[in-house]
Amino acid sequence: MSLDEQFERYVDPGAVGRILLCIATPPNRREKPVPDDLTGLFDFWFDGGAARMITGWTQYEFADGTRARVDVTPRLSVVIQFQDGCCVSVKQSTSGLDIGF
Repeated sequence: MSLDEQFERYVDPGAVGRILLCIATPPNRREKPVPDDLTGLFDFWFDGGAARMITGWTQYEFADGTRARVDVTPRLSVVIQFQDGCCVSVKQSTSGLDIGF
C-alpha cells in the first residue's frame, strides 16, 4: 500500500475535536425537538444533532451523518464513525502508557 493510499482516509484531528466538544457540551441542548432537528427516538437534541441515552452509554447522531457512542462504565470509551465510514476511538486506560512523555 502506497503512502498516498495510507493517508487517503486520514481523519482530521479537528473533526474529532469538534465531535468531542459537542459530546462534552452539546450546543443549545433541548429536551424537545425544534423544526429542522433530527427525527427519531432521541432523549435530547442540540444544534447539529441528537442523542439517545441507554444504561451505561449514549448514542449520538449528527446532522452530517457522523455517529458516536460514549460508554461511561466502567471506563470512558468513545467511538466516532464519520460519514465516510472512518472510525476513531478514544479509550481510558487503567494504567499509564509508555507514549514518550
